[in-house]
Amino acid sequence: MNGYGFRRAARMEWIKLRSVRSTWWLAIAAVVSMAAAGTGVGLGYRSHTPVATAAQILDNSLGGAILAQLLLGALGVLTVTGEYGTGTIRSTFAAVPRRRIVLAAKAAVCGGAALAVGLVASFAGYLSGQLAIRGTAIPAASLGDPPILRAVLLTGVYLGATALIGLGIGTIVRHSGAAIGTLFGLMFVPMIVAGLFGESGIAVGRFLPLLMLLNSIAVTSPIPGLFAGWVSVLLMCGYAAVVLLCGGVLLRHRDA
Repeated sequence: MNGYGFRRAARMEWIKLRSVRSTWWLAIAAVVSMAAAGTGVGLGYRSHTPVATAAQILDNSLGGAILAQLLLGALGVLTVTGEYGTGTIRSTFAAVPRRRIVLAAKAAVCGGAALAVGLVASFAGYLSGQLAIRGTAIPAASLGDPPILRAVLLTGVYLGATALIGLGIGTIVRHSGAAIGTLFGLMFVPMIVAGLFGESGIAVGRFLPLLMLLNSIAVTSPIPGLFAGWVSVLLMCGYAAVVLLCGGVLLRHRDA
């Protein structure tokens, strides 16, 4: 038996991903967290003085991505560690002996699903914020405005890349709790350390995921000194590629 090729392996991974309850709960929670943040921001600004700008509303409405990134990162982790926990990873490798194909299929399926959820969540944050301020003097944020559309789209892509980073960490660590803890630590601890250095920490902080999200990606105007939003997203994709590459190397040389 030669095992499955990439197409059949991807189909198998898709069946596994959508048949696990945690996938749906994490995806729904990510969308709800973004929508809740947008609604809360909009309601809070209804009576705010002075009147907020469209850019302020949008920037704050996308703040739910802080939680959504952790939820989709955990989804990426569980895509691989769930099989290690139950022992079904042995059956997967028996069906697809070429482990690089297994990881590539997981990355394609998980990444595609997370990207779709991330975009839905990002638009949910935007729309909920706009609905919450309807009827006030606050100007609406139009998706026809390039900076507004860019912030919404890049936030969704960022969330998808976070899931791939989680997948890579899960492949390296192979234990759900430890991998999720590692992911959370990588997201928050470096930013806290960089914050201790004030403005001088921006030189390092612009490479950190959470700082890139808050001040470069999910905003209409990046803070001076930070990378442009699209550069930050490319960096996130680069981080995902590096972590997946490391996971792929370990996957080939370790026992299941």
